Amino acid sequence: MGLIGLIGRYDHTIDATGRLSIPAKFREYLTAYSEGTVIMTMAHVTSCVVAYPLAEWKVITERASQIDQAGTSLDFLKRKDFLRLFYSRAAECPLDKSGRILIPSHLKEYAALDKDAVLVGCVNSLEIWDVNKWHEKEASVLQNEQQLQEAMASLGI
Repeated sequence: MGLIGLIGRYDHTIDATGRLSIPAKFREYLTAYSEGTVIMTMAHVTSCVVAYPLAEWKVITERASQIDQAGTSLDFLKRKDFLRLFYSRAAECPLDKSGRILIPSHLKEYAALDKDAVLVGCVNSLEIWDVNKWHEKEASVLQNEQQLQEAMASLGI
């Protein structure tokens, strides 16, 4: 996989104990660049679980620590509330010898993950979606061609 990062989409099944097999290309990257461990937590505003390699998690926590701890503005309070929720749902999840991760039950419930899951590589993180919610999200994004073109243009693509 090299230095490309976490890219691609893979369909997998969550077993009865809540373990999810990580695709070989993602496993290779996580083993090389994240000590075979991810930090899993809720997504920002979507109903999926996000898994961050350790280096990316460190960047996020360093950025978050720059928030003025004595702030009283509404923006500060909103960020603080979000971070409290974000960190409280976070869990360190190592890959087992078979290349699987155990998804914590509170995150499975949050994202309505049952059996069929989709893993989406987002370069510096993985998203884990319920297959039906992923299809809805994908269709919604593809349906709005104008927004898609604007987003692509803003990225210079």
